[in-house]
Amino acid sequence: MYNVWDLIGRYVPLIKFIKLESRKGLMVATLCRFLLIPAFYFTAKYGDQGWMIMLTSFLGLSNGYLTVCVLTSAPKGYKGPEKNALGNLLVLFLIGGLFAGVTLDWLWLIGKGW
Repeated sequence: MYNVWDLIGRYVPLIKFIKLESRKGLMVATLCRFLLIPAFYFTAKYGDQGWMIMLTSFLGLSNGYLTVCVLTSAPKGYKGPEKNALGNLLVLFLIGGLFAGVTLDWLWLIGKGW
């Protein structure tokens, strides 16, 4: 479900009136995703499978949406070389986050005796 909604979220900003371009709005939306940490915790502890699927779907949707909005809106307002350097930094941190996520995802398997 995460990957499906991530793909859908990447195409949602193509609709102009839904695309978030304000830097302050993007920062607030990104920081609000930290509220998903206790939501996942309490859903895993007390909730049902349907709620976990809904939270995972929302995480995927917001991930795809915010990735596209940030990568397209952040370089605006800069000229030539600065815009190119900022784009390179954004992609570097995106790839670094992907690598860290994949690496840390394997940690839960280490103690299982595989």
